[in-house]
Amino acid sequence: MITPHPETELERRSRREQEPSRESRERFEMDAQAEVAAAMERADMIVKDVQSSKQQMKNIVINMHLVKQQIQQLRQLLQLADSDDANSLHQDQKAVDELKQKISGHQQELLAMREDLIREQKEELIEQKFVGDVQNQAEKMIDQMIGDVMAVA
Repeated sequence: MITPHPETELERRSRREQEPSRESRERFEMDAQAEVAAAMERADMIVKDVQSSKQQMKNIVINMHLVKQQIQQLRQLLQLADSDDANSLHQDQKAVDELKQKISGHQQELLAMREDLIREQKEELIEQKFVGDVQNQAEKMIDQMIGDVMAVA
């Protein structure tokens, strides 16, 4: 009968080091909880960012429609008095020049907003589950809208 070899101190230490200690398990659980909390915080931030982006997009679209309406109103105002007297013609020309400046200002504002409009349009297309090149479609839609406004001048 062979007696089992008594475990040496070195072997016992080695075995203990291989087994995860209670502290390391607790640390791992804490790390996992921290990761979950960080993921939840990130998700919350993303939701807030999406909501903020949607609100910005709505504001931009509202502003865009207001600019288009103002341009249409200015176009109608260009149909000025039919009288041929010099004073009326001078006033009409002055009004036309002012309206052209206003239209130009609105057009420049719209051009300055182009990148923001494209970004918001991309988000809207993604939200609508658009299939295809989202960037290209967003640029196409915004450029068409801007082209319509630029045709006013």
